Order: sequence, then structure tokens, then C-alpha cells
Amino acid sequence: MSQARLSVVVPTFNRRSILQRTIPALLKQRDVGAEFEVIVVVDGSTDGTLALLNEMGSAPRLRIIAQKNRGLAAARNRGAAAARGEIILFLDDDMMAGPDLAAVHVAEHGTASDMVVLGALGLAEGLRRSFLKEGVEAWSRDMERRLSAPGYRLRFDDWSFGHASIGRGLFLGLGGFDERFVAYGNEDYDLGWRLSQRGVEIRFVSRAVARQIYDKSFLSWLRDMGCVGRADVVMAAKHPELASSLRLAGGETHRLKRLARWSGLASLDPLAPAWTALAGTLTVAELLSLRGPLLSHAQSLMGERAYWRGVRNARRPAFLPEARVMKWPGRAL
Repeated sequence: MSQARLSVVVPTFNRRSILQRTIPALLKQRDVGAEFEVIVVVDGSTDGTLALLNEMGSAPRLRIIAQKNRGLAAARNRGAAAARGEIILFLDDDMMAGPDLAAVHVAEHGTASDMVVLGALGLAEGLRRSFLKEGVEAWSRDMERRLSAPGYRLRFDDWSFGHASIGRGLFLGLGGFDERFVAYGNEDYDLGWRLSQRGVEIRFVSRAVARQIYDKSFLSWLRDMGCVGRADVVMAAKHPELASSLRLAGGETHRLKRLARWSGLASLDPLAPAWTALAGTLTVAELLSLRGPLLSHAQSLMGERAYWRGVRNARRPAFLPEARVMKWPGRAL
């Protein structure tokens, strides 16, 4: 293949059924010509992902890389290192690309090689709805509203490389994603902060559309919140100037949020049975596609406790983030 203009890097772990939908959409991109490739990095999947991709392997634009499970940051870095394109479009494995997604990113970069394009987020159509998915949708809408506001200056936590493109030279020059963030959370915030500090041009493009096929269970989401707590400890150690902006700084005003924090940090939590019962209730409610503010508030409290439990675990002397391997189900919120 000749020098590509754009390389789409898709890291994946155990998402075979979703890849059956997302990869064909990428391979059918229009208006990008031959200077385009899709690199799927299989990060230790055990669900038949590699066999599925090998069946698609005859597609001239598709390249497949397999590695032992090392986490999202490492998988993205591996794909970027192998990329032939001048521009890298990072896309999570559960993102359904619009038919002209690649062409829009190429056009927005133009001849520039030192900029970042953030694309639109949101949920794919036809998904079963629930209080959990409503929360993801609300987050996406709020993100797009902020990024679209004239003169808005990105915060470090506005960055999402689940759908973003960057000049390959710029990315490699910054050292890529920090692989110390081996579990869910903060690898994109860390890179985004480094890009912001460097004064790189950042552009949000609403017409670059990819929608998420969100299939997380409530318990998976809860585990992610614990991972975010651990990741925040790593983030604060690496970037002390951001510590006051992280949830680690505390500042909860609602008494139930303060209770959740206390419970998460407690060595022996007398409320643990009640939290377990609530988690079970919310798991069933999500499966039944229930919605409403009461469920959303309960989810928020459970997430708060899980976050602080992750913080507590990260602060233990035995916690070695660089030695752990992430079992990740793709990008979720």
C-alpha cells in the first residue's frame, strides 16, 4: 500500500459482536480514495475477535495487529506506531462511523500536521434505553454544547480520544499515551493536557459523526468508576497542578455524597450490605430499561462510592499501576 493520508486506529478487547457492525462501516467510507487504512489492534481478546477479523482480512484497507492484553493506552500506541498515515484517527471499537467520517477528518486537517480534531459523540440509534444510557447521552450532549461554544477553552477533562484525530508526527513526538494508565480512565485526559500545554490547535467538528453502541451493564459501569478513582491518583501524582480539579479534591456538599465518600474510603464499611443490595437493584432496573431521576440519583451515589473505593485501593502500598493489566470492554463513560 502506498503512503496513506489517514490511518484509523481501533483498539479492541473482547468486542467481537460489536466489531461485526463497526468495522464494515469503516471499510465502506466514501470520498477518501485509496490513501486510507484501518488498523485494528486486538489487545489479548479471547472471544474469537481475531478469527472474525481474519475473515475480513482480504479487505485491502484492513490491517490486524494482535498483542497480549496490555490496556487501552498501549493498544492505541501500538496502532499509531504501525500507522502509515500522516493523520491518525483514534476510534473506539464500539463507535459506528458515519459514511463520510474519514473524509471529514482529512478535510479538517488540510495540510496541517500539528493539530487535533475532536469529533461528535453520542449514542447510536436503536439501542435499548435505560437510566444508564440516558446518563451517557446527557454527558455527550453537554460535551458537544461546551465544545461548540465560540471561544470556549478546553478543560483537561474535555478530551476524549474515543473519537479524535491527530497528526502522527505530533502524537509520536509527545510520546503517545502514557501506558501507566493501564485501567479505564485518564489516558486521554493526560495526553490532552500535554497537548494543551504545548499550545496545539484543537478543533471540534460536529459534522464528524460517530455514534457509540453502548452495551455496558451497570456492574461494568460501576467497575469503571473504581478504575477512575485509581486513575485519578496516578493523574494527581503526574500532574500536581491538576490535583485541585480532580474529584480527589473532595468538596462534596450533598450529605449523601459525603456518606458515599466515607463509605468508599472506609477500611471496614458497615454499610457494605446496603450498597450491595442497591447495586443489585440497579442492575435489574437497567436490564428492565427503567428510567427516571430516582434511579439516576442512586446511580450517582453508587458511582461516588465506587470512585472512592478505587482511590482507597490505589493508595495502598501494594498498588502498582504500571504492573497491572487492564481488562477493558471498550470506551464507555
